Amino acid sequence: MSEKIGILALGHGSKHPHNKDVVTGVADLIAKKYKNMVVRTGFMNMNTPTMKEGLDAFKGTGVSTIVAVPIFLAHGVHTMEDIPQILGISRNSRKTTIKLDGKDVTLLYSEPLGADELVAELAFKRAKEALSSN
Repeated sequence: MSEKIGILALGHGSKHPHNKDVVTGVADLIAKKYKNMVVRTGFMNMNTPTMKEGLDAFKGTGVSTIVAVPIFLAHGVHTMEDIPQILGISRNSRKTTIKLDGKDVTLLYSEPLGADELVAELAFKRAKEALSSN
């Protein structure tokens, strides 16, 4: 039996719909491309589901590991302090165990998106779009 993995896409949350739309959109794209993954979302504040509700949404899915992925470009107070505290993850180990359906599930915390070739490609794509619309 292979391990079933969950991905929790994390967003900041906002009173404006844009942040939630982007985080949900990214989560939907991951789920569409990687059908063997169970993908959920969670937000720090102002939007639902909360991060705790996002974790609870894995109940009944049979995941044995959840990777919490901050949909943030860079580290900051939220990714280094607030989110780990909300998730109960040590800033040093970036890992903990939670209970889901009476079983221990590993919860890992990934790095934010960062400076990556894919992010650079997207930035260049947006620049080309701006040039072509002008």
